[in-house]
Amino acid sequence: MCGRYVIEDGEEAVEMRRIFDKLERYYSDTKEFKNLKKGEIFPTYTVPIIIPEKNLNVDIVPMQWGFKPPKQNGRVLINARSESAFEKPTFREPIRNNRCIIPANGFFEWQKLPDGKKQKYLIQSAASRTLYFAGMYDKKIDFATKRELVHFVILTRESRGMIRSIHDRMPVTVAKCDILKWLNGRENHVREFFTDNNLPEYTFMQAL
Repeated sequence: MCGRYVIEDGEEAVEMRRIFDKLERYYSDTKEFKNLKKGEIFPTYTVPIIIPEKNLNVDIVPMQWGFKPPKQNGRVLINARSESAFEKPTFREPIRNNRCIIPANGFFEWQKLPDGKKQKYLIQSAASRTLYFAGMYDKKIDFATKRELVHFVILTRESRGMIRSIHDRMPVTVAKCDILKWLNGRENHVREFFTDNNLPEYTFMQAL
């Protein structure tokens, strides 16, 4: 977890449509904007990400999901365990200085069944159309093109509530009112999100 999530494009997804409208105003002429995805989001897709700006403002930028592995044949890193993010060499700098928010309308998880098969579930907030995942991003220079490449990962924690019956990990979520606290807070404030028990109430729907 979290291996895939969803971005809705319907009339009811008001917050997400506002996010895409803002991206279009400022990034419409960029390659990253042209690569933006909606619907079911897979690793390496380019999606909207919320980052901190000056004077406690926020910006919305297109960013690709997954840290590039240090070895050419390594797997893309799409998640980071919150319990060890401050200690892992790959994540130490991003978790301290490059935190971000990933807006989503739900995420997918797979439950292992007794017959060995897996049932896919769409998990969404019961109270809000939009979820906000805690994440962090990393910047690297592509030496072939000399362009700056920016990638993000989603932080996860031990599952709570009904999600435990499906999977042992879940995304770290941030309430909309706490977005600035996540983006700009000190380390002790950040760690609070990893142990907070005031989690969203989720709905579960079997998915194909």
